[in-house]
Amino acid sequence: MPLKIAHTSSAYRTGALGRGLARGGRGALWPSLAGAVVVLGVVATNLWSLWHSAPELTPMEPLERLSALHAAAALPATAEANADLGHTGGARGDAVAGTAAAASPAPRVQAPMAGSQPAATSERTRSWVVQPGESLGLALAHLDINGAAQREVIEAYSTLRKPEHLQAGWRLWARLRPVAVMDAGALHSLVIAPASGEGVTIERRGDRYVAEEGGMPGTLLRQAVRCGIVGSLEASLQRCGEGEALAAQLAVILSDRLHPAVDLKTGDELRLVVDKLVDGDQLVRYLDVAAVDIRTPAGQRTTAVFFDDERGAAGYFGLDGQSLEAMFLRQPLRVGNRTSGFGMRLHPILHRMKAHYGVDFAAATGTPIYAAADGTLVSAHRAGAAGNMVRLRHVDGYVTEYMHLHRFATNLKAGDSVRKGQVIGQVGTTGRSTGPHLHFGVKKNGAYLDPTGLGEVLEPALPARDRKAFDAHATEMLRLIDALGGVRGAT
Repeated sequence: MPLKIAHTSSAYRTGALGRGLARGGRGALWPSLAGAVVVLGVVATNLWSLWHSAPELTPMEPLERLSALHAAAALPATAEANADLGHTGGARGDAVAGTAAAASPAPRVQAPMAGSQPAATSERTRSWVVQPGESLGLALAHLDINGAAQREVIEAYSTLRKPEHLQAGWRLWARLRPVAVMDAGALHSLVIAPASGEGVTIERRGDRYVAEEGGMPGTLLRQAVRCGIVGSLEASLQRCGEGEALAAQLAVILSDRLHPAVDLKTGDELRLVVDKLVDGDQLVRYLDVAAVDIRTPAGQRTTAVFFDDERGAAGYFGLDGQSLEAMFLRQPLRVGNRTSGFGMRLHPILHRMKAHYGVDFAAATGTPIYAAADGTLVSAHRAGAAGNMVRLRHVDGYVTEYMHLHRFATNLKAGDSVRKGQVIGQVGTTGRSTGPHLHFGVKKNGAYLDPTGLGEVLEPALPARDRKAFDAHATEMLRLIDALGGVRGAT
């Protein structure tokens, strides 16, 4: 409440009280005293209001605001997106200091368990702003990253950026494990970012450091969103206050990952639990869709909850723990036309009938190619007529092959784990090829299969060891979803 005090004339302030006393008239004195009491009352009221007003949120240090992709603390935040009014509203909650983990561009978020408390951590966090003339090595030294650790970090960073391009004003944030002597394994993760925007995250994985695109200080915001479908998914989400990027991400989930694929129609109601990376009031990017809930006017309901136990069980599951996710993407490209199917065909170059052990997708050179399923990189090399080829090994004896690539994704080597949907290369026309396209092949136990039939293969159900944790997590997701209110049809 603003402090409001009425102004009085200088003549009154200097003489009124004196004149009243000199005349001995109590009639002039009491109004003056009454006025003073009023002024003191206003001052006291304002001070009381300021003292008891809601405190502002304490600003977090930059490192405390690194995106918490593996946070152990619950992030209570909801917002309702009203399709009828075209607005969003509600409270937002930020990850508390001391529980946020390092930023990572990985597309998956391990959801916090319901009712969990912020995990105690003894990790140290440090930050540094690059000074004029400083090299990356000198900047790292300010964070106590020296010796082998410094060399390995610079080597990893060099796979994506040139260290000599580091500029004054750039920011470094590091998470360090509590060790008595700083060694190569003491650094858990590091973010190197320009003065604005995202940079590079360097993370310890096993016995080496790996650099990936993305990473900046920010806060993980978990937000529940409700939106009626009117027309296209993109238009509906934009009307509900969300961005085009979320529509693109959700379209892949509904059409390419869930089984059976979901075709939203006007009148359906969509509820989501979305993880966002925000910096203040600004959305940096959408991280992941933690839960999807779809309700039709006929009363049908589909609920898919994402869960990752970090031991191999990861994906969208129903409330009963059964997988709702196809093991393989329906195709490893977001854009592109299928030009050749599986089986015998007249070879376009050899001009004779020849077995075609895969399907071809025509697309422009440089089009990203995505891993069709979770797996392990077997090889990425030049392979004669196949050109640049990537081979991935998956569970249950499956192997996928990607041929004629223009180039491989950086930072991949044999033995690396690869996530479904991770970019593994770009479309090209290397090897025996008539134009830029991807040849996609699938084997099971050494025998080639028609890749077009893989959409019916589901991921395995959750193992028994994860059911208790999953049930708690799913309960929390339902709490956020159901807190948005009753079913409302779009109009």
